Amino acid sequence: MENQNLFDLHIDESSARFLKETAKWGRFLSILAFIVLGFYALCVLIMLLVGQRASGPVMENAYGANPMSMMLATGTGLIFILLFVVLMVIPVIYLYRFSSRLKVALENNDQHTLTESFSNLKSLFKFYGIYTIVILAIMVLAFIGGLIAGASMMG
Repeated sequence: MENQNLFDLHIDESSARFLKETAKWGRFLSILAFIVLGFYALCVLIMLLVGQRASGPVMENAYGANPMSMMLATGTGLIFILLFVVLMVIPVIYLYRFSSRLKVALENNDQHTLTESFSNLKSLFKFYGIYTIVILAIMVLAFIGGLIAGASMMG
C-alpha cells in the first residue's frame, strides 16, 4: 500500500454516514451518562443526609457514640463521591463536545469545527489513558502492600 499524505484524505459519503451515526450514538451516550451521574450524586446526597439524621444503634455501633466521628465518616464519603462524579463528568463532556461538533461540522461542511471535534475525541482518549495508568498503578501498589502485609503476618 502506498503512503498517503494526510492532506489528500477526504470524507466520502460512506465515511460521512459512519461519522454521523457515531455522532448520534456519542451524543445519546453522553446525555445518558450526564443523567446517570446526576441521579448517582443525588442518591448519594440523599443517603448521606438520611444517614446523618439516623442516630440509632446501627450508626452508634459503626462509628461509636461520638457525633464528630459520624460527621467525619459521612463527610469523607461525600468528598469521595463528589470526586468520583466530577472525575467521570470530564470524559462525558469530551464525548458530548465531540459528538455535537462532529454533527455540526458534517452538516455545515466546516473543517474548523471538524478539527475541534477530533480534538475533543483525542482529549477523551487521553483522559481514559491517564485514568487507566493511575488505576493500574494503584492496583500494583495495593498488591505490593497486600504482599508486604501478608509477609509481616507470617513472620
